[in-house]
Amino acid sequence: MSAVAVRLGPPSTGRIEVRPFDGDPAALADLINVSWQGRYLARDLIPVYDAQTLAWQVLNTGEDSRDFRLAAYDGGRLVGCFLADRLTLRVGGQTRHGTQGSYFSVHPDYAARGIATRLINALERAHRRHGLEFMLGYVNAASHTPAAKFWTAFQRAFPARYRPLKPVQFWMRFLNARAVAGAMGHPAERAGLQALSLVQGAPRRMSSALPVGGNRGDPPAEQVRSFTPTDLPACHLLLDHAAARSDLAQLWDAPALAHQLYSPPQSHTLVTASSGQIQGFSTSFAWPLYSRSLIPAEAIDLLLLDDLTPASRRSLLHATAAASAERGAWLTLAARTDARHAATFLACGFIPVPQVCTLMMLFPAPDLRLENLTGVGPLRLR
Repeated sequence: MSAVAVRLGPPSTGRIEVRPFDGDPAALADLINVSWQGRYLARDLIPVYDAQTLAWQVLNTGEDSRDFRLAAYDGGRLVGCFLADRLTLRVGGQTRHGTQGSYFSVHPDYAARGIATRLINALERAHRRHGLEFMLGYVNAASHTPAAKFWTAFQRAFPARYRPLKPVQFWMRFLNARAVAGAMGHPAERAGLQALSLVQGAPRRMSSALPVGGNRGDPPAEQVRSFTPTDLPACHLLLDHAAARSDLAQLWDAPALAHQLYSPPQSHTLVTASSGQIQGFSTSFAWPLYSRSLIPAEAIDLLLLDDLTPASRRSLLHATAAASAERGAWLTLAARTDARHAATFLACGFIPVPQVCTLMMLFPAPDLRLENLTGVGPLRLR
């Protein structure tokens, strides 16, 4: 996700150097956090990163992505970054190769020195050098945010380099609404969450959930359980089937998917199994948020519900939320580009949040057909 808060300006004439990141992930997390938290209002929910999360999400995803993990340095000081890793998409029935990027940040002290422009240009050159056709990303859509203002200006100036694809809304399940209320900055939000805490119960714990369609004591015809590495081929097949039904979807290779689904303690995956067959799954990862204070939160990343019955969908989503609560999260969220499965989210206590982000592409190849992308398959949230 991009939350850069700098304005387009002239190139720096100082000692700023843009090159592949080669430093300490903790320093990278510090840069992103100070950049984002220093520029957003208290009412905004801002992601908070740490070294371990960044290493899992983008730094340890393959050496072939090194040229797309760019950083700006002022001498030895890290002052900006734009990080991406390789990605294969199915776009309109064609297989296309590019990257997914995020974490676009410039230190507040360097906001008027053209570093953002240099990072974008360097990333575009890396794409062209490697023959890649796009960078996929998410941009904050709230008009008051610095990120929205920056990318709106960029799109006006360079319409061929920036293409908005789809609005993205979030579904949020408050697992400890009273605690979240105390951390929120807006009085109306605090009051609403305090009221919600009086009427909404906790999600069902996995240990007390009944087998789907059965009674206590019956053999479990269908159940939600933790992912094991032997489930990888079945999960991969589900993702391939979902991609084949979509106008835009990620195509995975086995090592990348294994990294995504089974990297404890960063990622946590649940599967719905029936007679030994995997029929759906969900993956969550820690994604702490900040308003007035820190909010422990998790994001539901990949969520495969299409092949499940309505009861099975609810069971998987309930179990996913309950597992997040057991790990100490106060809320969990899922990003969606359409209204599919809205009934399932509502039945499981999730609240829709209107457009939060815009799914977009940078540097799209001229022959990429990006119109009428109605069906968007599972994509990573970055």
